Amino acid sequence: MLAKPPVSFTVEDEITTAEERRVLPYYNEIARPGNREWWASIRVVVKNRSWCVPLYRDARRGRFYPSEADHFLSVAPDLSRIISAAEKVWDVSLGSSLAALDQLNCAAAMLDCRGYVTRVNEHANALFGCGLVVRHGRIHAVDRASDARLHGLTRAAVLSWSDGSLRAEPVVITRNGLPWLLAEIMPMTSFAHDLFNGGDALLYFTDLAAELAPTEQLLSQTFQLTAAEARLASRLATGKGIGAASAALAIGRETARTQLRAIFAKTGTRRQAELTALLLRLRMPSSH
Repeated sequence: MLAKPPVSFTVEDEITTAEERRVLPYYNEIARPGNREWWASIRVVVKNRSWCVPLYRDARRGRFYPSEADHFLSVAPDLSRIISAAEKVWDVSLGSSLAALDQLNCAAAMLDCRGYVTRVNEHANALFGCGLVVRHGRIHAVDRASDARLHGLTRAAVLSWSDGSLRAEPVVITRNGLPWLLAEIMPMTSFAHDLFNGGDALLYFTDLAAELAPTEQLLSQTFQLTAAEARLASRLATGKGIGAASAALAIGRETARTQLRAIFAKTGTRRQAELTALLLRLRMPSSH
């Protein structure tokens, strides 16, 4: 690794020899056929991250020289501004992508290729202090055994990113006095990488005791329920009785019974147990 200042210019002759350029497959199979015999790069650092912009010349134009550094580095301030602006747009886009997972009640965190947290959504943020913490840029479980399992999960992901595969099973996180969490990790494919505007993996948590009722919007669209009927049906789908559901909605018991009869008619069911079983088939899928 060359010792270079944060803003620097590197040329081909500094990193390879003439013999290497003669025999290495890259030069014979890619560089020469692609008219990219000579390489150089401009390096800038933005927010403690190094960015390198490659430059190429064909054999006719010839090699790059260290004496050209001043000429090429004159664009370094502009590159830094462009990269800084792009990162701000990335932050906004990533935030909205992760927020979409909030709509699915999914707690998610974006990790980089070293396992460090780059962004979390609201559901994940709510878990911190409830059995999970962020320490030195990484997510840890308070429970020691759970933390070892979580560390193994993220470590397996980090080690597998080099070959694009992931060999890590989901792990259970134990929380004192709280429902267990299932932690899973998904490497970013090309499509997912674009969807989430960067990041190398998505770490997500499922509350194993959560009641995943279908959304009111889904119920309305599926069975043509009114807004009031959908609200009641959504609560009944979690196993609540008509009394508890009406109390939660602040409506009278008779009003709830009237709405329930309408729901029975529209769903083709006759008993609450039958209705609940039907509605649970429509619940939003869990993160796995």
